[in-house]
Amino acid sequence: MPQWFLESFKKHHLNDRYEIKPYLKPGFLQADFNGDGVIDIAVPVTENKTHKGGILLIHGNTGEWFVFGAGTNFGNGSDNFLNWLKKWKLYRDKVVYETTFDKDDNITGSRTVKLKRPGIELLMLENIAPDPVAVICWNGKKYIWIHQGE
Repeated sequence: MPQWFLESFKKHHLNDRYEIKPYLKPGFLQADFNGDGVIDIAVPVTENKTHKGGILLIHGNTGEWFVFGAGTNFGNGSDNFLNWLKKWKLYRDKVVYETTFDKDDNITGSRTVKLKRPGIELLMLENIAPDPVAVICWNGKKYIWIHQGE
């Protein structure tokens, strides 16, 4: 893991709230997630107070940080990704197919979302095979949850 990430983690006192926990392989993901030309790092973490799991991402250029899960609700993933997240990987495709739902949460189909930057694909395991759940990606202003599958 790059030294700048660990320094930023301590500088922002994130170690007071979160513990880096390598419950996912690889132990961290690196890519230019926000499109500024500088590598950003995402790591699996647990919140110290609740032991809920999630992902911490720090922008390499600014040190700005974001938490998905780990005590913070994000998308349809709840505030604890440990309950379901079994695998993660970089998502580099230029499009993702977002599952769409009606007001009663019934699946109505899917729509194509074009991506300008890499994202983080989250998967759970169903019958031993990885099943895509979502892609977390930067939309130019914030990180969003793009739901995949059921």
